[in-house]
Amino acid sequence: MLFSFVLTLVPAQEHRRYVLVWHDEFDSGVLDPEVWSKIPRSKANWAVHMSKDESLYAFEEGDLVLRGVVNDYLEKDTATFLTGGVWCKEKKTFGFGRIEVRAKFDVAQGYWPAIWMLPWTNHAVNWPNGGEIDIMEHFSYSPFVNHTVHSHYTHDLGRRRRPPYTAYKYYDAGQYNTYAVERFRDSLVFFVNDRRAFSYPRYRNGQNGQFPFDQYEFYLIMDAQLGLDGSPSIDVERLPVELRIDFVRYYELDTKTDVIPEPQDYQQPGTRRFRYRRMVMNGKEQFDNPDEYHIIVKRGKAKVSGNMKWAQSTLTQLIGEDGKIANLEIHDKAVCSYRGVSLDKYEKKLTFDEVKSILETMAFYKLNYLQWNGKGDCSKAEVNSLKEYASNMGIIMVDAIPAIPNNRGGFLSLNAFGPEEVEALMAFSERCWRGEIVGESRLANFKERVEIHKTRFQNKKQ
Repeated sequence: MLFSFVLTLVPAQEHRRYVLVWHDEFDSGVLDPEVWSKIPRSKANWAVHMSKDESLYAFEEGDLVLRGVVNDYLEKDTATFLTGGVWCKEKKTFGFGRIEVRAKFDVAQGYWPAIWMLPWTNHAVNWPNGGEIDIMEHFSYSPFVNHTVHSHYTHDLGRRRRPPYTAYKYYDAGQYNTYAVERFRDSLVFFVNDRRAFSYPRYRNGQNGQFPFDQYEFYLIMDAQLGLDGSPSIDVERLPVELRIDFVRYYELDTKTDVIPEPQDYQQPGTRRFRYRRMVMNGKEQFDNPDEYHIIVKRGKAKVSGNMKWAQSTLTQLIGEDGKIANLEIHDKAVCSYRGVSLDKYEKKLTFDEVKSILETMAFYKLNYLQWNGKGDCSKAEVNSLKEYASNMGIIMVDAIPAIPNNRGGFLSLNAFGPEEVEALMAFSERCWRGEIVGESRLANFKERVEIHKTRFQNKKQ
């Protein structure tokens, strides 16, 4: 999706000025009854083992400890397993700003610790219409924690790719990590140990329930979840397991000092939109980076400087289905010269339409090289047509991977992935190539990441 919007929001830990307005360090040895309640059992898959039994809750060394155990001692409780969890429901809510939770958890097959948020309002809001913000979830032995958003748009309509609704981030296993989310009117930004992990923007003015996260106050949930009763995935030999919470802190923007403006087209839901008229080139503004571009849209007219291909790609994503676009300004660039895809090891002979689809996905994520030897179910004329099609979208098709000077880029090798996996890979590689360490270490484990993504997707569908 539209990473341009994400990048115009300058990283929050550098430019946002926050004021700590509330915190709980859990040093008192008891739950604050004005803030927290133990989560009751319900039919929701995450709450089928919830219990208020005291053995599942403890305070140790300044931590709140939540446990998941085998139920071999509560005779009147028929649940196979018992888990502890706390929430702020009907007691405390959080508005725009930053929530931080420092925590450590065990790992075990079937264990599912989570720190997440749901909306609270005076009238009923059926899930997922009000949205769900998963600040941190961890599954079994995964080397990553998950950041995910849920809404009518992602769950009921199944629109999970534009923009991507989930991301996976390395964490320090067995150690305390700080998980955070910053909530604005136009985006959610997730962090692990103060490193930006994932950003979910409001897209096309939040149409079709895409961004309910600016409409409600949210409350916090922290729990040590286990799978459903009878699930063979739970490793009882590894129980009990614990989720240890060191602190919860809530920051609000300091309006006296924070003068960084939000993009007006996203900050104001009622911003007027104009019918898109035309794009004009601004030849007076030049950039050293060939991928850099600058867009200013006023009353439907787009003034563009820099890379026209990527600017056109971004504009296409900005224009609504009604043919209208808001006033906005975007200044974006890539940090890597080569952001390539290699089809050398693809296990099937690709048809003309399949290669064309890959090119279109690459253009969406602004990946600029496709390495393909031309072999497949394509005639020579079709290969030449694909090269012309790629060139028109700003993508260079080459027979062999070119030498990459100073390691400023990389190639993603595709083989035997379906369309959903291909898009997940490209989305991840785009984020990877846009500001973190680039090289083989960053381009490894793509297949493992996609398998995790695929499993989560299938579980949600079930």
